[in-house]
Amino acid sequence: MYQLASNPTNRPSRGAQRVRSRNRTLMSCVHCKEKKLKCDNNISGCENCRRFGTVCLVEDPATKRQRPRNYLDTLEQRVALLESVLRRYRPDLANDHLVQYEALRPDLESSSQPGKNQECATSNLPSNDDEDNKADEIDELASKAGLLSLNAAGAEPYYLGSSSTFAFSRLINSSLRRVVLTSSNRPGHHGQPDNSQTVLPAPCLLPSYETAVRLSDAYFKNIHTQYPFIHESTFRAWEAALAGGSIDSHPVALFFLNAVYAIGALILPNSGQSPERLYISAQMYIDHILPHDNLEAIQAILCCAVYSLRSSVGTSYWKLAGLALRQCIDLGYHRSTRRLKSTTDPLRSEMRKRVFWSAYAMESQAAVMLGRPEGIPYQEVDAEYPTDVDESCLTATGVLGAPRSSASDPPTTITKAIHTFRIRRLLSRIHSSLYSKPSCSCAVHHTQESQIQQLRSEIENWRERIPPATSHVDEALSLFSTPDWFDMEYNYAILQLYRVQIINPKAGATETVFLDCLRAAEELCHSYRRRYLGKRTSYTWTAVHELFLAGLTYLHCLWTSPAAREAHSQGQVSSTCTDCTIVLVLMAERWAAAAPYRDIFEMLARRTMIMMDGKKNGEGTPPAVSTEQSGIMDEGGLTEWVTQVANAGIPEEFDGLLNGMVPDFASSQ
Repeated sequence: MYQLASNPTNRPSRGAQRVRSRNRTLMSCVHCKEKKLKCDNNISGCENCRRFGTVCLVEDPATKRQRPRNYLDTLEQRVALLESVLRRYRPDLANDHLVQYEALRPDLESSSQPGKNQECATSNLPSNDDEDNKADEIDELASKAGLLSLNAAGAEPYYLGSSSTFAFSRLINSSLRRVVLTSSNRPGHHGQPDNSQTVLPAPCLLPSYETAVRLSDAYFKNIHTQYPFIHESTFRAWEAALAGGSIDSHPVALFFLNAVYAIGALILPNSGQSPERLYISAQMYIDHILPHDNLEAIQAILCCAVYSLRSSVGTSYWKLAGLALRQCIDLGYHRSTRRLKSTTDPLRSEMRKRVFWSAYAMESQAAVMLGRPEGIPYQEVDAEYPTDVDESCLTATGVLGAPRSSASDPPTTITKAIHTFRIRRLLSRIHSSLYSKPSCSCAVHHTQESQIQQLRSEIENWRERIPPATSHVDEALSLFSTPDWFDMEYNYAILQLYRVQIINPKAGATETVFLDCLRAAEELCHSYRRRYLGKRTSYTWTAVHELFLAGLTYLHCLWTSPAAREAHSQGQVSSTCTDCTIVLVLMAERWAAAAPYRDIFEMLARRTMIMMDGKKNGEGTPPAVSTEQSGIMDEGGLTEWVTQVANAGIPEEFDGLLNGMVPDFASSQ
């Protein structure tokens, strides 16, 4: 165990020890008072609270507010951390009152930074020469503040490894709160490069009630219907309290209000609200949520993941979704509630299902997209899907009304989300079954073939059970809200199912497989054009990946399959390539990091049209890639573009598709 108090340099003065000791003796915790138990007044949480698994809180005699017993220590460490960060990044705002405060409290800096003397604690603003030392001090201080935050929840001190909740708190500090301090130029970071220095936006007040409702409506109509991890009725109650001015002292509510409005502002870019400032405002309250390691903590992480998915800058969506999923596993949300005989109230039980399946869908989608191992094998999941009822039927007293039980029943507000969870689980099985094992022997090949047939049957069964479309009065602002959503998911699943065969000449893919992939890729390209060109549908990095994969698969089939070339005329190929190029151009205008995808596809599409033109003139097979043609393929730096795409963390699937079209590509690397 690693205990902060064991370090002599961290001990407060004897006078402070006597005052705090006297306060602990006189103040029993709220739980012990209610249960009429003897409280041992342990600073990190009394034994009774630990035994019952409750947060150890004491009541302030003056304000009657309930706080953790070490609340003052936590605030002191937090103030020291924020002041140090402010001096480093915004010295223009680090006014004299900060130094004066430290002069009055010399023990604060010395207790925050072991080994530092009083002169160091009261020194002037740091120079550029000792910036690295200051960075180390800030990290050390952040570690201690994080440990105190965990103790505030009544838990014993833990060794904080890279997998701890505190590690995520550090991720929040380094990535989320500084998300727009500077835009990253790294291709792997989905930020938009900018040579100009960006100033960290200041937190802002919550918008007016009318604007707030417009932002939350955009969220619940376009995000919540796909990832229903927030209870809308609870959120609306907070929103009503906001209008009445009675929400100021509720940090959990303030976090979710700011986070939802930030995401809503991303969906409605002309709302007049800054998503970055709202998001920064939300981060001011996240430390009140994360240390408790409960349902609300996972909901907060998922909010950050959704923001990251839709923002041009931010922390890795895969990391955030993966952390949320691991938190769910830690709390047992991936297991059946019936088998575990959970005694949780109906509302919380339903929200656990929604939170788990939202995290699972996000993480599996990101893992498939990036070609990375999934957070949990699909065999380990036996959690029930959420109850298929309208949002208004989910109350604190239980689920009202009968849930939807037949595919012919009218859909509820959560029906589409549940059906999406099912296809994401199928994609997870495809990823685990076909892409996580080597296929070298005949026996393995035979097994893979039977797996593909079985999975195709399940995909078709899923397609037959697609819920009927509902009419939308408002314009769809996300792909999920469009009528094409399930068709796009179906076609994407077909591409993922057969990609393992079409990129491997030894797999023996039939012409039917190539034609299926050609059709699915073509329909995806047309669907993206319909939904993005001239529409307000918001862009995501998932859309960039899926569209690029569809475009490459389409070209790959034309280059490698005679049946595919015969099935499509030059006009069809031109129309499909144009649709894919147009949308990639629109995406690259929003995200500069998407430009290599656009450039690669434009170059390959141009080369493919030359090949199709040759077919029209009577050539039966695509021409060999000559030295001159290889020069055409390298025009504009094809190899450099592919390297940028690879550095972005994109899986090997693109290499396999590219190799089929450009035989000299592999040898040129």
